[in-house]
Amino acid sequence: MTNTAWLTGPPLDAQQTEWLLEKDDYLIGSEPPADLVVPLSRVERQHARIIRAGRSYAIHDLDSRNGTALNGEPLERPRRLRDGDTLIVGGHRLEVSDPIPGRAGGTVAASDPGVALTAEERATATALVAPYRSEGAFAGRPATRAEIAEVLHVSERTAQRRLDALAAKLDVPGESGRDRPRLIAARIIELGLDR
Repeated sequence: MTNTAWLTGPPLDAQQTEWLLEKDDYLIGSEPPADLVVPLSRVERQHARIIRAGRSYAIHDLDSRNGTALNGEPLERPRRLRDGDTLIVGGHRLEVSDPIPGRAGGTVAASDPGVALTAEERATATALVAPYRSEGAFAGRPATRAEIAEVLHVSERTAQRRLDALAAKLDVPGESGRDRPRLIAARIIELGLDR
């Protein structure tokens, strides 16, 4: 069986927004000869590259001006792609789907995440990563505390306490500062805790 995965995103006019990854190397760019064409002004001609890494794939940013993010974290070095990962390429959201469970590099199944969440924590996790998961979303960031509070119908203070509890369970350090919500969101997506 060949090693394949899907990369999908919201519609881009008449352009293809779902790609089956079967080759060893893919160039992501704004126009041909890129293999995966994302024709947006914030995407460069040679923006990023996806390369087979063993039984899975890795993403590399090609020093693009507008950058590439993986699960909300700026891509500063090559990173392995996993099932459920969200890429932001020049502001365009793409989601990785790997149909083979247990493939090397895949995330832990949502039914066995290794981290037990309460119903409140799961709802908070889902609200935090919603900008990455929303159809047509171009957000390169997790939801704000105010957005989480609005979705969950709680105060911002309660939303912050729940985020603090998630950070503790996911071993995200308190001194992460402004990057803390993004680091929490990356762990949530990695472990499939919002599904």
